[in-house]
Amino acid sequence: MKFTVNTTEFLKAINSVDGVISVREIKSALSNLKIQASDSTVYLSATDLEIAIKTSVNSVVGQKGSASLPAKQLSSIFKNLNFDTTSLSTNENNESSETLITDASGKMDTKFKVNGIDSEDIKTIPVVSDDNVVEFPCQTIREMFRKTSYAMAVEETRFVFNGLFLKPENTDLIVVGTDGRRLSKIVRKFPKEFPFKNGVIIPHKAVREMLKMMEGKETAKIGFIEEQIYVSSGNIELLFKLIDGNFPDYEQVIPKQASQSVRIVKADFLTFLKQALISAEEPSKQIRLIFSNGNVNISSSNPGTMMFDHNMPVEYSGEQITIAFKGDYLSDVVKVIDDPEVILEFSSSSAPVLFKDPSDSDFVSVIMPMKL
Repeated sequence: MKFTVNTTEFLKAINSVDGVISVREIKSALSNLKIQASDSTVYLSATDLEIAIKTSVNSVVGQKGSASLPAKQLSSIFKNLNFDTTSLSTNENNESSETLITDASGKMDTKFKVNGIDSEDIKTIPVVSDDNVVEFPCQTIREMFRKTSYAMAVEETRFVFNGLFLKPENTDLIVVGTDGRRLSKIVRKFPKEFPFKNGVIIPHKAVREMLKMMEGKETAKIGFIEEQIYVSSGNIELLFKLIDGNFPDYEQVIPKQASQSVRIVKADFLTFLKQALISAEEPSKQIRLIFSNGNVNISSSNPGTMMFDHNMPVEYSGEQITIAFKGDYLSDVVKVIDDPEVILEFSSSSAPVLFKDPSDSDFVSVIMPMKL
């Protein structure tokens, strides 16, 4: 294998695929990037066995072939190269698959030699026909993920919580995230139906990679290939396994009615929540909201160390009620609401609290209060 490539573009390609590599992997196929040189294109692939990612970069290929190189070292090298074009060549006869990295122009007498492994140990994404995918707008999916992914779990023992639930209903798509203590749901209409009839649970790592790959893109494609989800946007492709299990009945968690509804100015509310978090006691970082006539009191404390207290005028005329929240949960949901105001709906200090966006009737979030 031998090719010449723009140094900056190759580094971008490395950065776009190395996110799937686990930091716990040290010396194995799962810590390597697979590089394939073909015609005028070089393909880079990585996998952790649950998710595979592939991208491409234009190059001048002198000899077709492939190599498997350690991702961390390759990234470090290209971050510190001080020449515009780079040459990579692999000695196919060397058992260690040694790859030489040099200045393609020959002006710099710089040499890196990197030992790889058998490139066949890394399985790449197969060619997927356009007949098996559906195009969708990236901006809409990114918005849906942004408004729900904060609520999903990352390392919950109940695996179905470790991702986002996507459920199509004709041309509508429902996206739900929950960790069992909070929940976020959003619905949007799309030009075409998504290619899976039943709901699917996309793992959090795939959600993160999808958000990254769709940034700045107008459209992407999605398909259901061999019981896996395939997504492509621009020159990046993803193929990942779904989380197996039954997602809970999220509609049962969302209160159908509440006795009180309060509107709060988002910017001010978020400012005071951030201030309250400073003095909130670890690990819960509890923040209390006390609603009384025409006012909400926001408070937190770390006994013997500090406390915070602030009163905000609001339109409220019911009985005084105190609701305690895990502080991060409050700030997370307020951040994703786009309207200048946030609506809180509640009935008691122990009942689930609804958070709504006044300008987005298809979004709702629920937080279970903490015990007082």
